[in-house]
Amino acid sequence: MKGLRASYTVEAAGVMAVVFFVMMILLNQAFHVQRETVGSFAVHEEVERERHKAVDLEEQEITRQAQGMRWSLELTAPVFRPEEALRMWSLLE
Repeated sequence: MKGLRASYTVEAAGVMAVVFFVMMILLNQAFHVQRETVGSFAVHEEVERERHKAVDLEEQEITRQAQGMRWSLELTAPVFRPEEALRMWSLLE
């Protein structure tokens, strides 16, 4: 039975260590991007839901913020007022 020389197995062990280290870094970055995207979508969804509720008529803007590890987001949107758009369309008519 013929085996491989020891230098091949040492080189393979070194290459595999580098490959696993790179894979670990790439997975970490992928999870970071996923967490940031999910957080951003949650803030956007909350702002859109709040701006379409007509609870407080004096409020002009909705501002929400969120932050995570290595990211933060602050989002401001005007309150949705459909009656103003309808008035503008009636002026055009």
